[in-house]
Amino acid sequence: MILSERNLIEHIRKNVAASSVNGLIKGIGDDCSVFGKSTTDAWLVSTDMLVDGIHFNRKWHPPRLLGRKSIAVNLSDIAAMGGIPRFFLLSISLPPWLSSEWLFQWLDGVSAMLSEYDCVLIGGDTVTGSELNISVTVLGEQHPAGILYRTGAREGDIVYVSGPLGSSAAGLEILKKTDGDTSSSKNLWEILINAHLDPVPQVRLGQVLCASGCISAMQDISDGLATDLSHICKESGVRAVIYEQRLPSLPVLDEVCETLQLRKLDCLLRGGEDYQLVFCVRRGSEKDVEEYVKKSGDFVVHPVGTIEKGQGVFLEDGKGDRREITFQGYEHLV
Repeated sequence: MILSERNLIEHIRKNVAASSVNGLIKGIGDDCSVFGKSTTDAWLVSTDMLVDGIHFNRKWHPPRLLGRKSIAVNLSDIAAMGGIPRFFLLSISLPPWLSSEWLFQWLDGVSAMLSEYDCVLIGGDTVTGSELNISVTVLGEQHPAGILYRTGAREGDIVYVSGPLGSSAAGLEILKKTDGDTSSSKNLWEILINAHLDPVPQVRLGQVLCASGCISAMQDISDGLATDLSHICKESGVRAVIYEQRLPSLPVLDEVCETLQLRKLDCLLRGGEDYQLVFCVRRGSEKDVEEYVKKSGDFVVHPVGTIEKGQGVFLEDGKGDRREITFQGYEHLV
C-alpha cells in the first residue's frame, strides 16, 4: 500500500500523538512543536531527515554545502514560526565506505551554518549503516504570544510570499539533466543551482514578520506553494486563491524552463525546497507590513493571493478562470 506522507502524519496525529500533556502548547500540525511552562518563554522544536538518493545526490551535492543544507532546512522551520534558533541535535548513519574527508567537509558546512545563526550543537548520535542518513533536530525560542502558527488565517487576509519561487526546482533539474556536470551551463544559471544546493532560510525575516503584529498565519515553503499554503488553509479552515500573474520568480527562470523544456508554473507552484515563507497579512495591514519589513532589513515581500471562505487552494489565471491546486506540491510516499 502506498501511503502519502501527509496521510501518514494525519494517522499518527489522530491515533498516537498526545494532545494534552502538561507544558505542551502545540503538538503535531505545524512547522514546529511548541512547549514550555513559562508565560514568558516557549521552546520550539522540529526535526528533519535527509536520506542519500532521496533528498540529495552525493554526486551533485558537495559535502560542505550538504552540511549547510542539513542545518538550513531546520532553521527554516524555526523561521516559519517567527522563532529564534538556539540549539541543534545531530544524528547520522554512516556507511563504512564513506571517506573521512567527505565527513570532515560535511561537518565544516554544518559548523559554518551554526556559526552564522549563532546556534550551538549540543548532542546527537552516530551509527554505522548501509546508507547515509542525516537526522537533525533544532530547538528555538520565542515568547508564547508571539509565535506564528498555521491556524490564524481569516477571510479577507492577503497571502504573501517572501521571495522568488521555483529557483530550487529549476536548479535541481539543471543538475539532473547535466548529471551534476554544470561546467557547460550558463553562468546566470548558477543562482538557480545554488538555490538548490545552498538554500538560505528566512530566519531574520520570520522574526521581523512576527514583530510586526500583522501576520495571521505563516509557514515555510519546503514542498511547494501549492502544498504548503494548503496546510495553512486546512489548519485555519479557509480557502486561498492564488493569482498566477503575481507569482514572483527570478528572470533567469524563463530561460532555463525554455531551454530544458520545463513548465514554469510547475516550478512555481510544485517545486520544493525554496525555503521562502508564505504568510497571511491581516486585511488592511498590507502597506504597514511592506513598509515595516523594508525598514527592518530592506526585505521585499510579494502579495500573491487572498483568503476566502471555503476550503482548499485555487489558482486563478489571467482570464479569471480558477482551478484547484490543493496539496499538489511535492509529495513524499512511504
